[in-house]
Amino acid sequence: MLKLQFNDDRQDPVWMVEKNFTIGSGDDNSLVIDDASVSPQHAKITCTRQTYVLKDLGSAAGTRVNNQAVNQHAVACRDTLKFGDVELTIVDPATEQRDYEWSLIASSSFLTGQEFPLRSQNNHGITIGRGKHCDIAFPGTHLSKEHARFTPTPKGLHVKDLSSENGVFVNDKRVPQALLRAGDKVRLDVYSFRVFGPGIDTPRSAITLMRETEKASNSDDEPTEVPKQWVTRPTSPGNRSESRANANSPPPMVYLFSFIMVGLLLGLSAYLFL
Repeated sequence: MLKLQFNDDRQDPVWMVEKNFTIGSGDDNSLVIDDASVSPQHAKITCTRQTYVLKDLGSAAGTRVNNQAVNQHAVACRDTLKFGDVELTIVDPATEQRDYEWSLIASSSFLTGQEFPLRSQNNHGITIGRGKHCDIAFPGTHLSKEHARFTPTPKGLHVKDLSSENGVFVNDKRVPQALLRAGDKVRLDVYSFRVFGPGIDTPRSAITLMRETEKASNSDDEPTEVPKQWVTRPTSPGNRSESRANANSPPPMVYLFSFIMVGLLLGLSAYLFL
């Protein structure tokens, strides 16, 4: 799931929950942008295995990612998208200030893309149904007056069916109660949702990862690299220390000359006296 936020706040943020998310000024798009610079069928974002690819659909004013014109480009959290003159940012949930941990993202009917925070005022959880007294009420005949109760817990989000007529489904299986994880699918009769909460896996853009890597490498908290200390053996030329006595001793050639002279004298003596 990706959350798109208008940089000029002209519209409420919207979550992208469909695998094929269309953007344009036409009423049949997933995200309708009423702006003269936006084509009726402007662009499309396709999701495959948590990889989101934005494709321009031959729009008149073009599509840009991080201020670069693109025909097709992978996008992720913190990327800036521009359709004509309208600019949006893909929000990184990890950086948002929220007064809640869990929420439901609608993925069906006229509610698609809307977020419903689960703010628990007490230990009784959040009740969803068609009754006006419910914490979150959806008018209509499909839901029971009190359909389900959601309770945030340290282990996850707990959901309980309140004896509804049409049931509670988690990942397409009807359950009386269940412990939900981020990303699970929940259906209350015809209303479908995706669970958002701690541990949600959202893609991060390459440019964001690059900036964070640069920031970490330039941080004062990071240990600086210590220059390598090259160690040589004590006998290496230029590295051994000579004693003062050795410094004043005669050169080796003096010893060799003396040895030769002594040898010649011994040889001459032997020739004369023998």
